[in-house]
Amino acid sequence: MEFVSTRHSSRSFMVISKRDAFIEIMTEVFPESENNKLVTSDETLQAMNGRAVELAFEHDVVIIEADPDDEQETQAIRDLLSNRTNKTVFLALTGSDVSIAKARKLRAVGIDEVLPLSIDGEELRSVVDEKIRERTAAQPAFHQSIPALGHLIPVAQARGGIGATTVAVNLACALAGRPAGFFGKRDGSRVALLDLDLQFGNANVFLDIEDNGGFLQLIESAEEPDERFVVSTLQQHPLKIDVLCAPLQLVPLQSMRQDLLEKILQVLLARYDYVVVDLPRAVVDWVEPILKQATELILVTDTSVPCVRQARRLIDLYREENVGLPVEIVVNREQKPLFKSEHLREAEKVLEAKLTHWIPDNAKIARSATDLGQPIMNTKPKSDIGKAIGKLAGALMADQQKSLKKQA
Repeated sequence: MEFVSTRHSSRSFMVISKRDAFIEIMTEVFPESENNKLVTSDETLQAMNGRAVELAFEHDVVIIEADPDDEQETQAIRDLLSNRTNKTVFLALTGSDVSIAKARKLRAVGIDEVLPLSIDGEELRSVVDEKIRERTAAQPAFHQSIPALGHLIPVAQARGGIGATTVAVNLACALAGRPAGFFGKRDGSRVALLDLDLQFGNANVFLDIEDNGGFLQLIESAEEPDERFVVSTLQQHPLKIDVLCAPLQLVPLQSMRQDLLEKILQVLLARYDYVVVDLPRAVVDWVEPILKQATELILVTDTSVPCVRQARRLIDLYREENVGLPVEIVVNREQKPLFKSEHLREAEKVLEAKLTHWIPDNAKIARSATDLGQPIMNTKPKSDIGKAIGKLAGALMADQQKSLKKQA
């Protein structure tokens, strides 16, 4: 290949090839001195785990040395591109003797362009420029309305210490399900957990994650964040949920801006099936975008008179922003009674909602899970608490399916 130096704006590449020579050539064609960032892998797509595959979508360009005769690798490419939602360009470089039919086969699975290995560096750069322009033109700009594909589920608390974070963390894990099969496929959904309790948030403790400072960077940045900035702040947990931790450093509640939260939600709802939000303890104006876009609100309470009254006040307040907002009442740390007492029937009248979801009080299991930094849905999914949260997740998923069918 012949190389002609051209300078571009910063671009991120992922190069996938089992051959060191191929990777070396790509690093020469797209050198770091020209504001390029290269991530390389000497594994096939089929051999990569789910997290490595997801990394592909965090780059501007993915270049694969492909063999159209390798059916398993072609299927792996097809599986990867079936989840394509952003403007990442995918190029396949293959032998010059590959037939047109085989090249079409790669195009058919979603590859943007199939190129011969004999292509020179300048021509390859030109193709990259062209394909980036094409896909960027086909995608809405970040400031434009991006379709919200995911379901937004905020979790609120009727009083401090009621266990809303426990519910939020374990609900996110229940919605995500468990890894299954090859290529990182899961029997659950893509789930993000957003801890917005800026001053007292500790969802990361339940997951044994240390704050990476990403949320604080978002808050303090004077620039409007783009998609990559937002995504870079998320921390990936082995239980297949991505977490935006509350800042370790204590920050004023008013430091959060409504426009920033709108951007964060915009990115997350376009990438995830479910976004679970642990709301702050205080009532703040900047949560308005959450309430307006929420598909269902989880309100954690107990059945004491003060807690029920506060829950009623919160429902009224939240529905000022979203009149039709569905609210699921979760009674935490109480065993579901066989028969409802007069007190419980009166509570349902005040709340104008049935007390359907009950999470029993099992202090031993809850404390052990917290101390270990392992959610109950991972350590004791068949416990009374695990089963109760599993039922809650199942009910939410069923509600979303009904909603989608109505919209269809």
